Amino acid sequence: MRDRILMAAAEEINLRGFKFTMSDLTKRLSISKTSLYEQFSSKNELVATLVAMAFTDVREQEDGIYKSSSLSIAEKITAVLRVNPKIFGPFNERIYDDLRSSYPEEWQLVSAFRQERLECLSALLIKGMENNSIRSVNLVVVQQMILGAINQLFNYRFLTDSNITYADAMAAMADVLVYGLLAPEN
Repeated sequence: MRDRILMAAAEEINLRGFKFTMSDLTKRLSISKTSLYEQFSSKNELVATLVAMAFTDVREQEDGIYKSSSLSIAEKITAVLRVNPKIFGPFNERIYDDLRSSYPEEWQLVSAFRQERLECLSALLIKGMENNSIRSVNLVVVQQMILGAINQLFNYRFLTDSNITYADAMAAMADVLVYGLLAPEN
């Protein structure tokens, strides 16, 4: 039952953002509020559980990438930049805006998690520089470029106006970051 509620809540978030109500969930699941509150004492607890699940999902995906012996450093960087939590399905730009405004404590956790992810990616960049698989770059500038690009790509106006999905925008950003702007030498 708990998993059904979590999946239904993720669907509601994709549909309505974090403005969904516990009544919306009971209707979606055809259960009583009592059954819902037996599993989660509040919407805050439910949201915190979903955020934690998303973190676990992203960590597992990234761990698989970092541990892969079949991927080059460049392929790992590209793959890590494209990771998104599967629980929410295709990126819905409202999720982050709603979370930031409605659940500031969870948003702080998201911010800390993003910093943790950036530090892991930075360690991979350092490894690539040390083994000469990528050229030496100013790591602080690269970190700021990645954060800035990610923040701008979350902008739903940009995504809508450009008729591009968040996943496609991240893939394009990763491609440019890893392979640059110059055409490959023939």
